[in-house]
Amino acid sequence: MHQPINQVRLRGFLTEPARLFVSRSGQPRLTFRLEVWIDDTNLPPKKPAGVDYFSVVAFGSQFVGLATDLVRGREVSVAGRLRSRDLDTAAQQVVTEVVAQEITVLETRAQAQRERSLQMVLN
Repeated sequence: MHQPINQVRLRGFLTEPARLFVSRSGQPRLTFRLEVWIDDTNLPPKKPAGVDYFSVVAFGSQFVGLATDLVRGREVSVAGRLRSRDLDTAAQQVVTEVVAQEITVLETRAQAQRERSLQMVLN
């Protein structure tokens, strides 16, 4: 038997501060948007070849403490699964998002760019 595989790993920068919500049932939900650079080794270190944007949602109290660290420009690593759902609106809309099971706070955008520049100089 095969098992379905739905695994996502992303590393990128927050485009805005994370938002923390609490549902009517009391379950915390953390949401943010992630900017992921498409790297091209032929480009200078501050110039990504392109950028993808992903909506990320994390459910559970284990993510509440991260909310204050998840500010605009912060680099994070996210592991989870991809989910698509229909919105209950007059227009038929589908939302695709990453449901995070792990979030690791890494560094700020400025720190990442300095490190990337240094790596290019050393290579």
